[in-house]
Amino acid sequence: MDYVDASQRLRFEQVEYRRWFDLLRRPLLIAAAIVTVLLLIIVAASHPAWSILGLGRGLVPESFYPVSGFFLVVGLTFGHAIAWAVASVAVFYLMVFFKYGNTWETARNAMAVAYFVLGPLPLLLYHILYGGWLLGMPRGGLGEWLGESHPGGRWLLIYAHPIIDLSLIPLAAIFLGILWKYGERLQRETILQTVFALTILGTSLAVALSLATHSMLVHARIGL
Repeated sequence: MDYVDASQRLRFEQVEYRRWFDLLRRPLLIAAAIVTVLLLIIVAASHPAWSILGLGRGLVPESFYPVSGFFLVVGLTFGHAIAWAVASVAVFYLMVFFKYGNTWETARNAMAVAYFVLGPLPLLLYHILYGGWLLGMPRGGLGEWLGESHPGGRWLLIYAHPIIDLSLIPLAAIFLGILWKYGERLQRETILQTVFALTILGTSLAVALSLATHSMLVHARIGL
């Protein structure tokens, strides 16, 4: 009997997963397209900066560094979003294992935990552990050097960089607001699902761009 019940439950959950995938397919595609276009604009506006990172040095011409940087950030963005989805499922089953209810509320708790563990928390820890070291590196002439050698780098590394890091605050607020205030409607309304998907992929993009800009700062400051 237990085996029959477990098999029926597994089939039910598989049907539920397929239903959720069908519901979220369009919002995810829309969000992915918006995030990709936004990244294209950022890379195009800061294309000289990507030569500082020099991804693919020795393998691709220097003019292709922005292209390799774009694909790096795309991979990090969607990889981070997939990791969040996998972590959400893992945390959900862990919570159910520890006798939490197999409910939508538990699923929302799991998604929130995975969001903070994979999103704001790593960046916060990074700034606590390594921010002082980065700030202690030579900074004199960085802005002038970027302005002369990498004009797009000045915009990205000096002006946009803190905005990228701080964008996690409103993104987290929107994420939690939709998840908890409109949680029930989230299961039915395409607009909310699209905005929700945008907050997840937007967070993933912010994390990926933050990693890229910090890497550029290290390369730039070591080179000064």
